[in-house]
Amino acid sequence: MASADIAAGYAGERLTRRQWNVLGITMLFWLFDGYETFALLLTLGPSLHQLLPANELSTLPRVAAYLISITLFGWAVGGVLGGFIGDRIGRRRTMIGAVVLYSIFTGTSALSSTWQWLALTRFLTGVGIGAEWGVGTSLLQEMWPERLRTKGAGILQAAFSGGFVVASLLWMVLGGSFGASWRWMYAVGIVPALFVAVLARKIPESERWTKVNHSMAAIGSALRANARNLIVAIIVSISITVGFWAISSWVPTYAATLASDPKSGVYYASMAGLLYAIGEILGCIAFGLLSDIWGRRGTLAFYLAGSIVITPIVFLYVLDPQIVVLLQIVNGFLTGGLYGWFAVHPPELFPTSIRSTAISLIFNSARFLAMFGPILASSLIAFFGGYGPAATTLASVFVVGLIAVFFLPETKGKPLPL
Repeated sequence: MASADIAAGYAGERLTRRQWNVLGITMLFWLFDGYETFALLLTLGPSLHQLLPANELSTLPRVAAYLISITLFGWAVGGVLGGFIGDRIGRRRTMIGAVVLYSIFTGTSALSSTWQWLALTRFLTGVGIGAEWGVGTSLLQEMWPERLRTKGAGILQAAFSGGFVVASLLWMVLGGSFGASWRWMYAVGIVPALFVAVLARKIPESERWTKVNHSMAAIGSALRANARNLIVAIIVSISITVGFWAISSWVPTYAATLASDPKSGVYYASMAGLLYAIGEILGCIAFGLLSDIWGRRGTLAFYLAGSIVITPIVFLYVLDPQIVVLLQIVNGFLTGGLYGWFAVHPPELFPTSIRSTAISLIFNSARFLAMFGPILASSLIAFFGGYGPAATTLASVFVVGLIAVFFLPETKGKPLPL
């Protein structure tokens, strides 16, 4: 089949059952990626209260930052490796392996007896999460019709936030005490492996991928030819990723500190996380819709500018915990909705032979820097004596992305490169 024939096959107006299956399965796996990630953020306090010796509880904020950073490091490693493997052996096999990996090690996180054991299992969980995203996104983009690709990509990315919602609701049920409830949050993480056993036969391989050269030489040549777009997109990714992990990842913890007692703290943390996730879902879906109206660059610029504005409002100027919690819908729409860009714009910048590698590098390599974000944030919180000044200072990272995005080509209305 010639390249023109492949492109024509994906230019149709109606979605086939196969294409719906791709969206449903990739969304399901990405939802659990979000669950595995947010379960860590929600349970940091209770888990470390149990795992740290009493005389070391004063180190809890620092150890919490280490756990987040170690997870991000695993995510970065898995993303880089998974993207390359996905271009070499295919989207389908790589995605199945990644889901099984993160499921197993999320489940074993429930058995942790020390924070070091928890750190090891979170690293390996991160490897699986990082490896899954690039191949899943590539598979969707390569199999959906041109007219609907961006909308499908926005919906796919929103599934990650759906995992936040699931985690928040479950934590509301399990998180009423500092007992063993946090372990059940991780035990649930084994579920995706069960879905793989049932759905593996329904996961198709990308026809675009089967028609291109998968040799090391071809991949290397294509990466060199697209180096400028890759570098600029990574700069944008750093801005978004560092901003999220250094600022927004502290939302549940910050909301809990505004409460008058520990029980209220669990409620505010869960509600803040839930409303943030709902806002992020809406933001990601809207990103796919708005990018077909304003263009990819204009939409991203809007979200970045909005993130610069909302951060000091949430963390510095508003002190009422109920209002802070309600504002998380707007905060999630903007700072979380930024992630819609990853599924919409980068896949359109690269040919099929390196798409998985390139977008995985963009999405995940930023985590090598972002892993220091929580540690830097915890240091700034201690230095400034509070979350507000630290978050407002770190929000300046969004300015970098706001400038860099205009050095990328606009891809609105253009077909996915073959």
